[in-house]
Amino acid sequence: MKTTITIISLLFAFYAKAQLFTGSGGNIQNNGVETYFDLSVSGLPAQMTNTFGVEEVCINIIHPKVEELYIYLQSPSGIVVELTEGTSCKDSNYTNTCFNNSAISSITLSQAPYTGSFKPIGSLGRFNNGQAGNGTWRLIVKDYLAFIDSGSVVSWNLNFGTSPAQPVVFTSSNLPIVMINTNGQQITDVKTLVDMGIIYNGVNQRNNLTDPMNNFNGKTNIHLRGNTSANFEKKPYTIETTDGSGNALKVSILGMPNESDWDLIAMYQDKSLIRVPLTYDLARQMGDYAPRYKTVELVMNGEYRGVYALMEKIKRGKFRVNISKLTSLDNAVPAITGGYILKIDRSDAAGWYSLLPGDPSSSAHFYYNYVYPQDTAITTQQKTYIKSFMDEFETVMNSPSFDSPTNGYQKYIDVGSFIDFFIINELSKNVDAYRLSTFLYKDNIVQGGKLHIGPVWDYDLAWHNCNYGNSFDPTLWQYQTQDTVHPTPSWWARFFQDTTFVNKLYCRWNDLRQGVLSNSHMNAYIDSSATALNESQQRNFTQWPILGAYIFPNPQNQINANYQGEVNDLKNWIASRAGWMDWAITGSGYCPKAVVVINGIEENNFDNRITVYPNPFESATTFAIHLTQEADVSLKIFDVMGKDIALLINGNQPSGELKIIFERKERAAGIYFYQLKINNTIKTGKIIMQ
Repeated sequence: MKTTITIISLLFAFYAKAQLFTGSGGNIQNNGVETYFDLSVSGLPAQMTNTFGVEEVCINIIHPKVEELYIYLQSPSGIVVELTEGTSCKDSNYTNTCFNNSAISSITLSQAPYTGSFKPIGSLGRFNNGQAGNGTWRLIVKDYLAFIDSGSVVSWNLNFGTSPAQPVVFTSSNLPIVMINTNGQQITDVKTLVDMGIIYNGVNQRNNLTDPMNNFNGKTNIHLRGNTSANFEKKPYTIETTDGSGNALKVSILGMPNESDWDLIAMYQDKSLIRVPLTYDLARQMGDYAPRYKTVELVMNGEYRGVYALMEKIKRGKFRVNISKLTSLDNAVPAITGGYILKIDRSDAAGWYSLLPGDPSSSAHFYYNYVYPQDTAITTQQKTYIKSFMDEFETVMNSPSFDSPTNGYQKYIDVGSFIDFFIINELSKNVDAYRLSTFLYKDNIVQGGKLHIGPVWDYDLAWHNCNYGNSFDPTLWQYQTQDTVHPTPSWWARFFQDTTFVNKLYCRWNDLRQGVLSNSHMNAYIDSSATALNESQQRNFTQWPILGAYIFPNPQNQINANYQGEVNDLKNWIASRAGWMDWAITGSGYCPKAVVVINGIEENNFDNRITVYPNPFESATTFAIHLTQEADVSLKIFDVMGKDIALLINGNQPSGELKIIFERKERAAGIYFYQLKINNTIKTGKIIMQ
């Protein structure tokens, strides 16, 4: 017995010592293809754990522009961890550069030649969760900018010891848990049949890894999704629920309506984990369809993968984009007139270029993709029809009579959908707005036949989360940003030449600012979301330690960054952006009151009007109210925070003209709002003190 104990103690003492393994180098391929540098490791314990495993990896690389390099470490079991993301570093060389998750500063916030110890982009703790340490390790270097600059790996080494990077310990969550088992298969951009289960015990109930997969348990096809996002270590996926043979199967997931196509959005660049859900929820609250979603935590092949949004994929269907079904036989009017779903996006999918250029500063045209019917299903006649419709709409928008109420753009489009789309994209200042990931749909003429824009999609780089295209600036219009590669359709600038469109926008914006888009409502939503994510975000940012790292194209200051700081930044920026839009969106000051329908009868028997002049003003402004009949009238002023600052009138008034003067007195310059209540009808608007 003593001999056995002695041997175990000697083995532990041997393993407990730090062990360093050094790999050789070589030239980095300068063709956009990964270069592999292998290192054989032996003599370690059978498994790496939270007590003995990878502590550090160090590199020496010569390259004139390290921003061109993506560098990864791969374990013998195939797990790949990102050490540096090329676009997040700059200048030349990695000299005695060591990656350690216990380091103080991220590699992305440092400077060349990056000598010393830094936090990597990914977590080395992903290796120390029971994997084998013995075998072939691989340093992967990709020079993505082919044939421009060349470089080489001089040397690299791995350090194993008793202070390893810590893996995430995940046993339960307040969020639903999605579990995927690929059965040893690698997920690529090609559909792969895997096993998926969802654990969800209900609202306010704890979900444990040991619980049964009670919300869904079956087969799914899965593949990578996205363009830039597919290159991140935290991958996004598209999934299709299937029967046992891999055929599409419509099911209800997490309370969402029956369907078979879903997306798992990683929200990697969004460190609040709120931006995409916020956009979709606001759009639905505005009365438009937007994908439903549930925030979940993902486990894949037994490894914790972080916080995701499991959401509806945009497609035609009763519970999604509810337009008429088109078959290969629907090639004549009226059936051929709809429904269609298009997307303005990159030209790497089937579709066609716009008839007219987008950006007026160049001759660049934007590009329409076929979404429904898909390019493999749409007939030649249907292609001709929908292209002719869009060509005609573009031609009308470019004509002198584009604003004609009968033969102008209103004949072709659902104006309300375009106004709502404009509002949500400008409020979020979405860098891709109008020119990428922009969906449009059209039903057949029996159902109205007009072109709608939407549903909203892809907002991880919106809401102050991008440092190019002026999208970080809370002022200026996003639709006016010029891009000669993916131009914004010229419709948007044209709309603003029509006073009717401008005033409809003004009325809709001011109405929404009193409810769904009020600062108080949006702040309450963000705070509630952050509270619900408080537990899971800590695990997410341990597995993906990017808080305090610059991940392209983050605009925020990342020094000493934390989760609450990300949340606060989001709220503060929205307040600034909404305040600027309050000032920038102007109209005639008259908004027709909404028609109220009671028991099928329109209650619209009087039309009260208000005019405010001058506006903006310096010392005083006048509210001129026309009452078509005697009414109870209340008029109050409040500031951008919703605080009442003046009650100008409150009582019964006779029919006729009523003039009320509001004096500025000692109030600060800025944007204020008024609320006029006539009986049970409320009208709101803004005033500007200069």
